[in-house]
Amino acid sequence: MSQTKSNIALGVASAAFALTLYSHFSSQTNIEAAPVKQHQSSVNTRQVSNEPAHVNEASKSNSYDEMDSSALIARIEYLEERLLDIENQAYGNGGTSDVMEEAILAVLEEKERKERQKRNEDNPVYGFYEDLPKDYDLKLKTDPEFASKISQDLKGKVLDQTLTPQERLSAMGQLQMNMYILNRTQDEMFDYETVDAVLEISRNSADDKLKVQALEVVAHSPVVDSRIAKSLQDIIEKEPNKYMKTMAAEGLMGQYYQAGESNPEMKQQLANEILAMYDNATSSDVQAVMQRLIRDGELLEQIRRDAGR
Repeated sequence: MSQTKSNIALGVASAAFALTLYSHFSSQTNIEAAPVKQHQSSVNTRQVSNEPAHVNEASKSNSYDEMDSSALIARIEYLEERLLDIENQAYGNGGTSDVMEEAILAVLEEKERKERQKRNEDNPVYGFYEDLPKDYDLKLKTDPEFASKISQDLKGKVLDQTLTPQERLSAMGQLQMNMYILNRTQDEMFDYETVDAVLEISRNSADDKLKVQALEVVAHSPVVDSRIAKSLQDIIEKEPNKYMKTMAAEGLMGQYYQAGESNPEMKQQLANEILAMYDNATSSDVQAVMQRLIRDGELLEQIRRDAGR
């Protein structure tokens, strides 16, 4: 920082000195031009008075040189004083480098904070990711107490209706990520209650972006529950937005796939409900959505077998 100050001062001083020399030589040119005219006048006068011209000319030249040298020195001293004043005003008398550095860092931190806030607003589900420590994954896997504590805190945030929907969605996104890291589909911290809380955000939010993102979280949830499946069916049948209708249908198919061999009764129930919407939907939009998801004839036959038909 001190080097920068020195460079600035040197540059300003050099510029000022150059301007001073320019002014000096300009004035010197005018001064030198004057004796030429005065010489002509002195010749004429000498012809009348017979006074020695060289005496007057030498005296005048010495007078000009002395005056210009004094003026130049005085001007340089004045500029040096002004530069010192300007430097002191611009940079202060002590701790300048630290103050300037702190000011710059503060500006950069504020810029980063605003960018992070904008990213979180655009995608609240994964807004938490940038703030995670580097060893987060490893600590989850190797420290059960840490994993339990983190999951408990996150579930509390998901269920806390005093928090903003963005904060609750962010907590749900992190909780769901934790379960994937730990290779768990559900546990006491990641269950129907948390998924239903996110569904409520999707149902009640006036923000279309939040509605969509909350539904995407539910559609990709590994938690299998007949109540979640029923909520997804309601969205398929009643939601006017085609993207949300399709996303809910994907979630319903996900429930069917994940039921697998672990819950054959639920799998059969879901297979029948999927077929009902595929074959006999009261709305052509619903039927079109289901038919787009089940394009494969082999998959359709598998669903029919699982439904017991």
